Amino acid sequence: MGDGASAPFDEQFPMAFGTGPFSIQDRYVTEDIPVGCHIYHELGQKFGVKTPVIDSIITLGSAMVGIDFDQTGVNLKELGIGHLDRAELLDYLENGNYNGNYKEEA
Repeated sequence: MGDGASAPFDEQFPMAFGTGPFSIQDRYVTEDIPVGCHIYHELGQKFGVKTPVIDSIITLGSAMVGIDFDQTGVNLKELGIGHLDRAELLDYLENGNYNGNYKEEA
């Protein structure tokens, strides 16, 4: 769009007619952060990978809509993959082999 371009939430502009977001309650904040971003955050925690940008997005989104996505976001246990170790998760993702036997998580 170029330097200095802006598109307020409540206005549509001709190049992107019918697209959004047009509200802070848009799915990019209220769905993508607690689902997509939070899952990546949880995977990072589980496997020791730092996710500072994702963590910042979660913090900013939470502040913008007044919902604590750290507490309400989807977690690995809810997805049924919280018990999988690295090898099991990769086998599931790459080959579809799912180990449904839950182990106690630390």
